[in-house]
Amino acid sequence: MREIKHPVKSPSSIGTIISMIALISSHSIFVLRLWDQLGVFYTYASLTAFLICLVVLLLALYRTFFTKPTELCLSNEQITLNGNIIHSRDIKVLMIRGYFKPVIGILPYRRKIVPLDMAFRYSKDEDKGISDLKSWAKMNNVKMVNKSFQTWI
Repeated sequence: MREIKHPVKSPSSIGTIISMIALISSHSIFVLRLWDQLGVFYTYASLTAFLICLVVLLLALYRTFFTKPTELCLSNEQITLNGNIIHSRDIKVLMIRGYFKPVIGILPYRRKIVPLDMAFRYSKDEDKGISDLKSWAKMNNVKMVNKSFQTWI
């Protein structure tokens, strides 16, 4: 098999961004209303939750809007994505989430959640990219399913 290359980018995290904005704003309103009645423990717990949500929001914004497209390279028995070489024997399943602008996740063995750097979507010509990925998976005996999946962020 010859080497096949496709431009890919990080999946959109708009749902995470909206969720974190809603959590931060509702939590901030709650803390501001009850500021006089909060104890020291609850104040620190609230501040910790706020900071965690803020970090997740910033990471999701960065991944969605500021990461540059990279290249997916399909070769004989491996996939190269973001500079990482993934051998076909290490892949448990390839998952496709969605129909319009589908997101592809590579689930390695011994993992239950798709790693952050193994989820991508095609920048251009997604139909050709998915058909190439399906033929690569068939040739290397890797299972490929249409299924929703989660990543960390």
